[in-house]
Amino acid sequence: MTVPSVILAAVVVAAGAAGPGLPGGAARYQMVLAGEAVGVAALAVACEGQSGPCALRWETWLRLPVEAGGGVRTRRLAVPVRPDGRALARAAVAVDGLEALGPALPPEVFPASALELVLSQGEARCVPAGDEETGRSGTACVAAGAGGARRITFLGVEEQVEAGADGFPERVEIPAQRVTYLRDAAAAVPARVTLTVRVAGPADPALARRFCRLEPDPPSPAPEPEREALPPARPGVGSCQAQAAAYAASARRRGLATRIAVGVAHDGQGFLWHAWTEVRAAGGWVVVDPAFGQVPAQGPRFTVARHGGDAGSVREAGRRILECWGRSVE
Repeated sequence: MTVPSVILAAVVVAAGAAGPGLPGGAARYQMVLAGEAVGVAALAVACEGQSGPCALRWETWLRLPVEAGGGVRTRRLAVPVRPDGRALARAAVAVDGLEALGPALPPEVFPASALELVLSQGEARCVPAGDEETGRSGTACVAAGAGGARRITFLGVEEQVEAGADGFPERVEIPAQRVTYLRDAAAAVPARVTLTVRVAGPADPALARRFCRLEPDPPSPAPEPEREALPPARPGVGSCQAQAAAYAASARRRGLATRIAVGVAHDGQGFLWHAWTEVRAAGGWVVVDPAFGQVPAQGPRFTVARHGGDAGSVREAGRRILECWGRSVE
């Protein structure tokens, strides 16, 4: 998943004196996605006295689910700002260690990573703002939210911010993206995150129409035993991901191309996050579900991501999976 930059300023660690628009202090936040802790976020603000300039630094460490390799995805954003929070220059962005410069923002705008610090307290108002990673700009507005929280809206994304006594949010929630940031000095990246959980959906699987903006997978071409020497699909030991990987290895030993698919499938009782194998045969990609013992696999199922087992494709699969985590089958 890409964590929206509009929430980056939920976490602040100050190094040196902060300017009048950016409160100083220290905080650490647990990242919670669809009710499960998935990582940690932190941001640093360091100002050169009261007149600045200031350096704003944001980082996240996000554990990918075991179905997508289980690694840790890192993001770091550093942007020079004025003491009041307005951007001074382009941001430096690093994803998994790969660094680049973000696009130039219009003059006098507030970067998205500073919005909570600037808007989480005080009167209702709107300010010009820009996303440091995409270059998109617009108007960010704050108003009273539920239960004393502040409601901040930017580029169509709405979040609820509960401010702490020291000026830093105690809680940031983005309902549309199922993301919550909880202030916790002991927040840690979990050792393991799994997606093998039930997914809400219609009781009758035939009524499943879409999941995370995806249509149901088309029927898999039926294998032709006389021409395709596919390994038998039998439920085995370990998770569905482990069984899919073992089947893929068996098929490759027979000279067949394979890939791993991850998404949502129906197991006869309901929908759940699941992993299976796709094998290249003469008639196309044959979907094989070793955990369910199905060749070809039966529907309905929605493939969210595919990967070939290499680090790059696994990370990309993890990003797509996290974007859809917590959603329901419609």
